[in-house]
Formats: sequence, structure tokens, C-alpha cells
Amino acid sequence: MANDRSSDQSQESASNSQIEKTPLVKKLDNQELKNTGFWLSQLFMIISTIVGVYLAAQSGLEQALTFDAYSKMEDNYYLRQSLHAELADNADAIEAYADEFLIRSRPLQEIKNFRPPLDRYVWETMKYNPTTLETPSSLITQARRFYSHSDNLMDRAEQRALGANYAGKQLKKLVKKLREQTLPDLKHSAEQLKKELSEKGVEIGSLKET
Repeated sequence: MANDRSSDQSQESASNSQIEKTPLVKKLDNQELKNTGFWLSQLFMIISTIVGVYLAAQSGLEQALTFDAYSKMEDNYYLRQSLHAELADNADAIEAYADEFLIRSRPLQEIKNFRPPLDRYVWETMKYNPTTLETPSSLITQARRFYSHSDNLMDRAEQRALGANYAGKQLKKLVKKLREQTLPDLKHSAEQLKKELSEKGVEIGSLKET
């Protein structure tokens, strides 16, 4: 009987000892916590780097697009100014020719020999200039009609399809319309572009220096 009690006590003692050795909650050791914190900090660093690169790229893209838009406006300003100067020079040449040779009905050979060669460098260059279509279509149309109608009148005068005097008077009307409408409109449109750029803090010529 005593032996049984002693055996039971030994088993109970061993059981209690086993319970004490088994933890109720598993504790993380310090090294595991340190490793977890390290990887979390690395993850946050990677995320912040990606976000920073994205924002920088977006900002750079916006700046590039803005610069390109302003550059095109500046190029178109120069284009309109150049076209204005070319048309004005051609108008002077046509008017002088009409007064001196056509209206006076000079001999046909003189009419042919002294026909002024119109400058078309700017006009022809506009065909290949990417900013041309940013010019108001009404201005392009007016310039096109001036060149077309003046050529037609001078051709027909040379061919005797029109009287020289009549052709000269029609040319003078064409020049008058150009000076009173097309040239002022062209100049105003160029000045408007310059004003728009100035309001955005961009002075004409400054972009070419960057």
C-alpha cells in the first residue's frame, strides 16, 4: 500500500514538473524580432524609393511637355513674323511692277522681262514646318490666295488674256487688301503669341538660349 502511494506521488510530481516546463504562450526570441524589423524597414525603404522615382518621373515628364509646348509657340511666332515680312516685300514688288509696267501698258516684252520674281522661301518652308498648322487657318488661306491670285493675274497679262492695265489695277487691289487685312491680322496673331508666352513667364528668344 505504501509503495502504491509512493508511486502515485512520484507520478504526480513528474506530471507537475512537465506542466511547468511547457510554456502556455510561445515567446519569440530577440533575434527573430530583430530580423522582422529589419525586413520591414527594407520593405518600407523600397516602397518609398519606388514612389519617389515615380513622382520624379512624372514631374520630369510634365516639365518636358511644358517646354515642348512653349518651344513650339516660340517657333510659330518666328514663322508668322517671317511670313509677314515676306508678304510685305512681295506686295511692294508687285505694286511697283503694276504701276510701272502694267497700268502704263508697256510693251509685252518689257512686261515679261520685268515681272518680279516673288520670294517664297518662307511660304515653301512652311510646308515642312511642324508648327505651320498651329497658325490660324484663316491667315494661311489669305496668304495662299494672295500668291495664287497675283500669279494668275501676271500670267494672264503676259498671255494677253487680260489687258495689262486691267491686270495692273487688279493687282493693286490685291495688294491693298493684303496690307489692310492679312498683314495686320498676321502681325496681331504673332503679338498675341508673344503675349501668351510672356504671361507664362517666357520671353521670346529665352528658350533658344537654354
